[in-house]
Amino acid sequence: MEPAPAPFRPEALVGATLDGRYRLVSHLASGGMGAIFRAEHVHLRKDQAIKVLRPDLTLSADLVERFRREAEIAATLAHPNIVRVTDFGRSPEGWLFLAMEFLEGESLFERLRREGALRPEAAVSILVQVCRGLEAAHQRGVVHRDLKPENVFLVGEPPVAKILDFGIAKLTDPGTPSDTQVGMVVGTPEYLSPEQAMGQAVDARADLYAVGLIAWRMLAGRHPFHAQDARGLVLMQATRPVPSLSEARPELKAWPLLLSAVARACAKDPAERPASAGQLAQDLESSLTPGACPSPAPPGAPGTPAPDAGPTPRPAGEAEAPPVVTLPLDDIPVQASRRGWGRVLLLVAGALATALAVGIGYGAWRRARPEERAAALLADSKAEEARELLARAVPRHPESARLRVLYGRSLSQQPGGTAAAVEAYAEAQAIDPASLDAGAYTTLATALLSERNVADAAAQVLNRAGAPAHAAVLAVAGGAGPAAGRMRAVELARAMGIEPRLDRLALYGGLLSDPDCELRRLAVRRLTELGDPAALPRLQVLAQAKKESKGLLGTTQLTPVCGAAEASDAVARLEKAGRP
Repeated sequence: MEPAPAPFRPEALVGATLDGRYRLVSHLASGGMGAIFRAEHVHLRKDQAIKVLRPDLTLSADLVERFRREAEIAATLAHPNIVRVTDFGRSPEGWLFLAMEFLEGESLFERLRREGALRPEAAVSILVQVCRGLEAAHQRGVVHRDLKPENVFLVGEPPVAKILDFGIAKLTDPGTPSDTQVGMVVGTPEYLSPEQAMGQAVDARADLYAVGLIAWRMLAGRHPFHAQDARGLVLMQATRPVPSLSEARPELKAWPLLLSAVARACAKDPAERPASAGQLAQDLESSLTPGACPSPAPPGAPGTPAPDAGPTPRPAGEAEAPPVVTLPLDDIPVQASRRGWGRVLLLVAGALATALAVGIGYGAWRRARPEERAAALLADSKAEEARELLARAVPRHPESARLRVLYGRSLSQQPGGTAAAVEAYAEAQAIDPASLDAGAYTTLATALLSERNVADAAAQVLNRAGAPAHAAVLAVAGGAGPAAGRMRAVELARAMGIEPRLDRLALYGGLLSDPDCELRRLAVRRLTELGDPAALPRLQVLAQAKKESKGLLGTTQLTPVCGAAEASDAVARLEKAGRP
């Protein structure tokens, strides 16, 4: 009989260095599959979070594969609302580990345990970010399947939400093998979708159900279901409708659209849920717009009538005065008689109060949409004002690709702002691959003419964009500007498969006389590949070109220029290919 494995003691690993790169500084948390440590990359001097698999689980090929797949899936999901995975490996001692960006903050579970129910505005801000992260995962065919407050991490204030733990995520690509079979229940019972609870096939809408239950928990201060054990919870998820949120917290009736959005996400039938995480995010955002959530004033507040206690006794002999009706219009009492003009004045005052409230609400709505004000400033050539506005707005709305695109536009109009603009566009593309516009592609393509590091970053964004960026890349490749920069654009066009749309004979032929030797050589190679005899005259010129150089005893001699030998070989090849 084999001895039982020694218990896993994460504290004993503190101070160890994994794979010669990650020194474990402190133990942060433990879970069912292992432990998470704060670590320092010994070469980069950068903090990382390291997830280490329990050693006894490394004996299970299935669990090791699940751990490896978590790294593979998460590494493909570059989004501000998804934790970034940077490495995966096995140390010489046999420890399997996952390296992630280090986050400082707390989980949503910890915040809810400390604060209870959240204000609707605070809850919606977090939920929208979760939906944006899910939207990015779903677009890549990844369903999380274990979304819960413990797997949502909050960084900073106002909090930026990060989705964690894709350990049991499912790839919905039919060509990708899955370790989960129909009939198998996978996930955490408290946030399990009905289709998961019944062991049925799942898609992205299972995650939306989990978001609905998380929203219910955030707004009500408790979970909608209570059972004695996990089996009871699974049964309730499969068969029992989610209770109305307004029953648990009646004051939420002031936000009817919010109640409706949460109820749709919690629908038992997947077909009745929102069509996508992006749609759910829009529903949640619009649920807090002015007019959609009128908050009733508490009893006794200015402008609310006092309980009817009957007529007030007045001193004997005092004349009856007209009643005073107080309206919330700058706290000015308005006196109106019970008849005629008094009623008119009352209606007018009420209309003015309503108009004022709508105006205040509209102003708040405008303040909540900085992208519209920024776009107006940019259209009015006030790029510096737009940049300042967006610099404040982007950290508050990290999920908004539109804000980052506008920020890139404002930066591109500032002296020396090209590199920052490229970074803003790259971040916007990571949030929403389709967010960039023609102006962004023009700026990015022009950045190919900049210094090498900026040009390389711009080329990556353009290459990922594909067809929408083709016109901008071709314009720079075939236009004016430094030859080295134009060749970067040409090489990018080559990688994108659109190089044949350029006049390659004129383009490469013009480079044969460029002062840069390496560009001349590259042009020779490309013309040789092209195989067009029309290139022979220019190649022959380069092949015969010579320069003066000093020889022995100060004598002057002629030597072939750089690239002449390659041009001579190209001429021989083209002439040979052209012979019958």
